[in-house]
Amino acid sequence: MGLSQTRNNLMPFAKDIIPYLDKNQVASYVGAVAEMILIEHYGWKKNGDVGNEKGSDAIGVNGLKHEIKAMSYETKTPYVAYKHAVKKGKYDVLSILHFDEKRVSHIPSKEITRFINENKKPGRGTKGLRLCFSDELLTMAGKVREKSKFMKLFLKYEDKTFKF
Repeated sequence: MGLSQTRNNLMPFAKDIIPYLDKNQVASYVGAVAEMILIEHYGWKKNGDVGNEKGSDAIGVNGLKHEIKAMSYETKTPYVAYKHAVKKGKYDVLSILHFDEKRVSHIPSKEITRFINENKKPGRGTKGLRLCFSDELLTMAGKVREKSKFMKLFLKYEDKTFKF
């Protein structure tokens, strides 16, 4: 696959740019790298290479559409950047890569929809997709807090054989 002139011109700067990136730029870079990692690891096709279906990032070898999301500790929030109102019905599997933890989970879209529907807060919208691996928060009684409901969902569908 040949690179465009712009991409070729960027190559000499690729390694040197990282220290100059702000947190939002790092998040975008992590997202792009996560797509590359998962697509190459699983042998998927980047969406655009196979019919350019909007709403998903990759097509798996089994034909399932994957929406890929990435997280890192560079951001201040433990929430996956995901908008269900925009993405609902446009993918089959939500694949989430926590870049710093080097962990991935492939959650079926029906599970995401169920989670969103079951966790709506009256007058406050939907509870977010909170993913916190060091979740040692304490309850008011001083007991270790139960893992977030979304973290449990991540763990249920985690690919424990994944490495990069």
